[in-house]
Amino acid sequence: MNAIIVEDELIIADHLAQILSSINVNVIEIIDDLTEAEKSLAKAPDFYFLDIRLSNNQNGIEFGKILNNLAIPFIYITANNELEILKKAIATQPTSYITKPFKERDVIAAVELIKLKTKVANYLQIITPKGIKKIAEQEILYCEAKGSYVNIVTENGTFVQRMTLKKTLEMLSDDFLRIHRSFIINKHKISSSKSNTIYISEFPLPISRAYKSLLIKE
Repeated sequence: MNAIIVEDELIIADHLAQILSSINVNVIEIIDDLTEAEKSLAKAPDFYFLDIRLSNNQNGIEFGKILNNLAIPFIYITANNELEILKKAIATQPTSYITKPFKERDVIAAVELIKLKTKVANYLQIITPKGIKKIAEQEILYCEAKGSYVNIVTENGTFVQRMTLKKTLEMLSDDFLRIHRSFIINKHKISSSKSNTIYISEFPLPISRAYKSLLIKE
């Protein structure tokens, strides 16, 4: 999983990043202001750690509202116990929150909650000209690598994303399988197979020798 930390206290941010690294969460970026936080949405992280009170009187809750509207999971970091502020924070529906000074187990528990909710949701988050879009995994037929891009073919159309096929597979659940260096398929969409070809709906896709044994096991 990939995360972005929005925290203006560098020591705290670095400590949090070290904990996340130890549990195989990749920290894409550490940000200390809300302007950069909004720009970071283009990097499509799986979730955010977000400080409620940043420097220069910036209010992390405002960014929390944006994340909530985009259905991006986030965890608040707070040292504030003021009831009114906490009420406003809760209204943005964070997945969880940790209080400063936090312990490693607090961070791990919050991340596990993120993983649980993400697994239940089963969607792929992509970037479109209109903003971030969530595609239900059950709608995805297959994904095809095209140079530096991936075509995500769904029941309702094709979406093009600038990413690798490997990264795409990492973002998907175990319902997806790589059958070729250029193709990932949704196992539940297989209609038939013949020799070195598999049919996803009416689409014939090649199965490479390197991945055929994995498909047989499935």
